[in-house]
Amino acid sequence: MKHLAILILVISLNVIAACIASAAPLPAPTRLPAGCSNVRTPFIGTICVPSTPGRHPALLLLGGSEGGNSTMPHVAPLFAARGYVAVTVAYFGLPGLPAHLVNVPVETIGRALRAVAARKDVNPKEIGILGGSKGGEFALLAASTYPQIKAVVADVPSPVAFMGLGANDMPSGCSWSYRGKALPCVPVSQSASSAIGMQFEHGGPIQLRVLYDLSLDADPAQVRASFFPLQRIHGPVLCLAGADDEMWDSPRQCAMAMRYLKAHHHAYADRSIVYPHAGHTFLWAMHGPQSAMTSYRIGGGTVMELGGTRAGDAAASTRAWKTIWTFLAHALPQATR
Repeated sequence: MKHLAILILVISLNVIAACIASAAPLPAPTRLPAGCSNVRTPFIGTICVPSTPGRHPALLLLGGSEGGNSTMPHVAPLFAARGYVAVTVAYFGLPGLPAHLVNVPVETIGRALRAVAARKDVNPKEIGILGGSKGGEFALLAASTYPQIKAVVADVPSPVAFMGLGANDMPSGCSWSYRGKALPCVPVSQSASSAIGMQFEHGGPIQLRVLYDLSLDADPAQVRASFFPLQRIHGPVLCLAGADDEMWDSPRQCAMAMRYLKAHHHAYADRSIVYPHAGHTFLWAMHGPQSAMTSYRIGGGTVMELGGTRAGDAAASTRAWKTIWTFLAHALPQATR
């Protein structure tokens, strides 16, 4: 019980901070750039459109466990400038959405897809999705559910559903639901809670990677039940990982996804890339080493490790964005290259 209490405390303070952009969610832009507007129905998010007329490919953008709609509006204009109708989709943590990351309906993405496909400036045959961390997990699930999605960029994702985060960010149930029913997930194992508890008892540093690794190892049958049917994805998958990710083992999880796709004869050019010296948030070190975050301090001065080095994150970010643009140009070829 002692280790479980410590685990809950750790997750309460920290897992919610494992967002794709930093150890804390970015504030929402106070003023949207030209070509961007907020949406309240039939989904909640932000849409940024290219300056050129005509129909364009579209890309759904999913943030991580920070929730709300604070992170992805900062990067949506980058995609619009490249010729994509960029659409951020909030899926919990705002009025009208689940309050917590528990039983979030996959239909949230379905509603956004229908609305985006119906736009006069969108080519409905060229819609992709990009998500990071927990949003990468959701992106793989959504693409496995909706054949309208023709390309997936999964940044430090998981191809299996992990536990949800409920009130006070405590582990609760499972993250996702479909047609009113919770989808199976990998829960926190006893060995995982003990390992994290020992880290905390010794004053850190805290590396949550062990929590997910030991939970994956605990029950292979539950992992199989929680694995997304990736073979149903109607397009290529690009899986990006940081070799030194300490939030969870993104290289292992990308490798799991690639093995599954290969075993199920997925008929697309799937690719996984592991970047050396890169941590959990490497993709967002877009402005050089000074913009990278490899760790941060929590209560009592304990260090939470995100992994990587500042230089490694920045180098990986530069390479990864070049790869993303090339990947999308081939998978959704109508956009400006």
